[in-house]
Amino acid sequence: MEKTKRIYLVLLSILSGLLLWLSWPPFKMSFLVFFAFVPILFVEELISKEKNRFGASTLLYNTFIAFFVWNLITTYWIYNASFIGAVMAVLINSLLMSFPFLLYHKLKTVSKSKVSLVFLITFWIAYEFLHLNWDLAWPWLTLGNVFAAHPNWVQWYEFTGVFGGSLWIWLTNLVVFSIVKRILESHKTALASMRLFIRFGQLLAILLIPILISIAIPRFENTKTTHNTVIVQPNIDPYHDKFMQGAFSKQLDILLELSEQQIDSNTRLLVWPETALSIPFDEKTLNYNAHIARIRKMLEKYPDLKLISGLDSYRFFEKDEEISATARVYRLDSSYYDSYNAALLLDHTPTYKVYHKSRLVPGVEKMPYPKFFKFIEKLALDLGGTSGSLGKQEEPSVFKINQQITAAPIICYESIFGDYVGRFVLKGANLIVVITNDGWWKNTPGYKQHYLYARLRAIEFRKDVVRSANTGVSCYINSNGEIIQQSKWWEATVIKQPIEIGEKVTFYAKMGDYIGRIAAFLSVILILILISKSLRKKDILNS
Repeated sequence: MEKTKRIYLVLLSILSGLLLWLSWPPFKMSFLVFFAFVPILFVEELISKEKNRFGASTLLYNTFIAFFVWNLITTYWIYNASFIGAVMAVLINSLLMSFPFLLYHKLKTVSKSKVSLVFLITFWIAYEFLHLNWDLAWPWLTLGNVFAAHPNWVQWYEFTGVFGGSLWIWLTNLVVFSIVKRILESHKTALASMRLFIRFGQLLAILLIPILISIAIPRFENTKTTHNTVIVQPNIDPYHDKFMQGAFSKQLDILLELSEQQIDSNTRLLVWPETALSIPFDEKTLNYNAHIARIRKMLEKYPDLKLISGLDSYRFFEKDEEISATARVYRLDSSYYDSYNAALLLDHTPTYKVYHKSRLVPGVEKMPYPKFFKFIEKLALDLGGTSGSLGKQEEPSVFKINQQITAAPIICYESIFGDYVGRFVLKGANLIVVITNDGWWKNTPGYKQHYLYARLRAIEFRKDVVRSANTGVSCYINSNGEIIQQSKWWEATVIKQPIEIGEKVTFYAKMGDYIGRIAAFLSVILILILISKSLRKKDILNS
């Protein structure tokens, strides 16, 4: 009997994992997420009822199975870039997702509160907030991201960001759980029927009100300019061609040739993808570099044109300059330097500006907490022409294109950090430019999920998004999250699109992830209550 129940618990856990996977982009079945957690909630309920038979370890085991299934099938594609990285991402993420359930289970046991399910929402959103703000950040599966396939449902993200979506999903799941639970308990009294009817009314309201609000929000229109942007997708294989020694000159030929196919006198912005300039460039000597001279020769034909390009760069520290935690030693003279995944703003003049990517991929572009683990930083994988942890900058940089246009240069992974993108907006950015290289993930859901997430950034900040991928999907997204133009996978192409700029500073841009901060604060209080009650219970048992 016990073995049968354990199998039953595992099957329910697997069901939750499968529903979460099917609800996720690029599938367009996001509605499944509104009841995907119900099976795992029943797992916790059964374990709570049979404390003598099942303990907290059983809950941890089953929730881990659920989230392992979800993480594995949804993000398996990471293995194309790093097998070890994929294993670590799936295991760590699955374990972290289990902790909110474990904390909820413990607090529910000691508090015996009728509103204990609210604790679970709080712990979960606090977990998502934490996962955005530490060196092991991997917010790819933040629940609110699921609506990237249905941006028309979440136009209100300009007020809440993706945490508003996480809250909506959890509220819906809890109401569905209570409805199914009441139906299974089979109380056929008039009072029970009335309560069930009320629950259905609550479910309908929670499901429909956010969608109706989204529909009611007027279609947003940004300021049209007379200028256009040209987006280049060179389609260079990152595994076999991109970082080959001696191959860069030919790659630059491709970039220049594609660019000139669409540039005209009204083009003000040309965008090349992440690490388009893929050989390591010394940031202090760019004006003396022959490749940069070739690019400037083209830009001289268009005096009002500026280029934003990905750049693989490095910079040596001055003798009296403070050395960063990620600095490396140059063997020839024992001087220090940092390597960067950077964005370069360039025109026909000798001036230029560089932004260093700051939200780095754990285990790929950085070793987490380099001050403490510097001795093993060489284990960071080589996915950009360098090895070891990359340097970064503390504050975002905004690129001024002209008097009208100011661009936020967002590099790849940074585009899934809504709060961080908002920091560019608060510095005056009225256009979001995403440069990326999604070819690492090959033809899998990875590149599709990544470009769809950019639609949520457009809604959150009411800014148009210009997205240039080495390969994957290059596209232009308007401030309502609608894709105006896009490329296909694995094709060399170029897109020209009129530029619209957004001067509005949304509530979310001003407030950032306030829902996550509130949940984190409340979680600390709840954990203190849990500790207090546990200690009190222990004292009573010992007395």
